[in-house]
Amino acid sequence: MNSKKEHLKVQAPDKWMNGWDNYHKKLLEGSDEQYKNLTFITQPVQVIGMKIYGKGECLKALDLGCGDGRYACFLAKLGCKVHAIDALESAIEVTSRRAKVLGLEKQVIAKQKNIDDWTLEPESYDIIVAVQVLQYLFDRAIPRLKEIAAAIKPGGMVAYSGNIPPHFKTDPPMKFIYEEELREVFKGWTLLSVGRDERLRRPDDLRGYVWIVAQKAGEEEK
Repeated sequence: MNSKKEHLKVQAPDKWMNGWDNYHKKLLEGSDEQYKNLTFITQPVQVIGMKIYGKGECLKALDLGCGDGRYACFLAKLGCKVHAIDALESAIEVTSRRAKVLGLEKQVIAKQKNIDDWTLEPESYDIIVAVQVLQYLFDRAIPRLKEIAAAIKPGGMVAYSGNIPPHFKTDPPMKFIYEEELREVFKGWTLLSVGRDERLRRPDDLRGYVWIVAQKAGEEEK
């Protein structure tokens, strides 16, 4: 692999990107059997899954910052056609391999792209997933979230999750999006799930999370 092409130039510092890159490369060393595991699907994406169960066919989804591809493949198994993008070449390789192992390669289109450069045409997606990624856009986080909202078709849904305090200090400081800000962005939408959580990831590493699943008003319910 050409190291100069491992990740695109993005807002997140190289040291953060290199950490995620190493994680994905370790996954690439694993067996195909490991890629069949879709058991850990975060709460907001589960809510989307329950909402579209049995009627996901023909829905167009976007997974921003697809990472290891589990959310993209989860939606694809429910029938969605999924665009999965990530700045890391290793993440795209992992996502593509997972899709192939699961027989979903025709439904998951994985591309190496900057999540802030991906063109979001108005009302172009039925579902957009943005889990633990927008905070790394810093000052562009909320503007991008508003663009995501505008890109949802009537009746479509957004699944968002991100960190809030408590959280260790980062350099540069991470952009937290709070529940009040999320509610403001999705004002007038149907809120299918809103929640907060704290998880002890490691000793002395307590992290806060907030999520929202919102459905845009429309005649057709996804």
